[in-house]
Amino acid sequence: MVDSFNPPPPDTRKGVQSVDHAFTILRVMEASDRPLAVKELSEATGMPPSKVHHYLVSLVRSGVLRQNGNGSYDLGQFALHLGMSALRRLDVIALASRAAESLRDRTGEAVFIAVWGSHGATIVRYFEGFKPVTVEVRAGLVLPVLTSATGRVFLAWGNSGQTDKVARNEQATSDKEIEALRERTWSDGLGRVDGDLLPRIASLSAPVFDRDDRLALALTSLGWLEDFDTDPAGETAKVLKDAAVSLSRELGNTTR
Repeated sequence: MVDSFNPPPPDTRKGVQSVDHAFTILRVMEASDRPLAVKELSEATGMPPSKVHHYLVSLVRSGVLRQNGNGSYDLGQFALHLGMSALRRLDVIALASRAAESLRDRTGEAVFIAVWGSHGATIVRYFEGFKPVTVEVRAGLVLPVLTSATGRVFLAWGNSGQTDKVARNEQATSDKEIEALRERTWSDGLGRVDGDLLPRIASLSAPVFDRDDRLALALTSLGWLEDFDTDPAGETAKVLKDAAVSLSRELGNTTR
């Protein structure tokens, strides 16, 4: 059974209907985790089997799809090359910046993007909130692994060989304590601190994953301790997690 296809929002601009129908089929193929038969494609798209078959002939001829020996259809070489070309052109920081700015506009809190650099969790873009936080937060700043919400994201979902080494250099922390912090962050689904790094500053940070399900970056929000909700089940956490999941989807991740 194939899940029913949810079409994109209607677009009133004049287009080529046959191209729209072909892409309806392609969207169903893209969403499926296995090859599909004509009947399944017909059910998922709402188009008659004969009509689906006509489009499949052209899509196979162009290399976008291929037909298997048992008659089912799957994505072809051209679809693979097209996807790889799109990935090569993907500007991760530009996409993340749009997500961060949107998150800032929605919550009013300061937001920044961090990646794992040569010295650790490093801020690459910072968006000032509507309630300015008078602390030094800037691009290029390296954050600690143990006492920052951002660092805890990398500790939990990043390369443990890298993060654990940094963590041990920061404090006299045992492996057991590091593992307990990692598991607490996993449980929360995000990194969080309440004045651990800076007095009066609270922060939440969510992981963003790439198409290979590896940690790509951390999306972090921060504010004054007395005003900022760090409850992992609270509204701020929910909005942050949703933004991180949406960004992960834009980066090609389908597992989170």
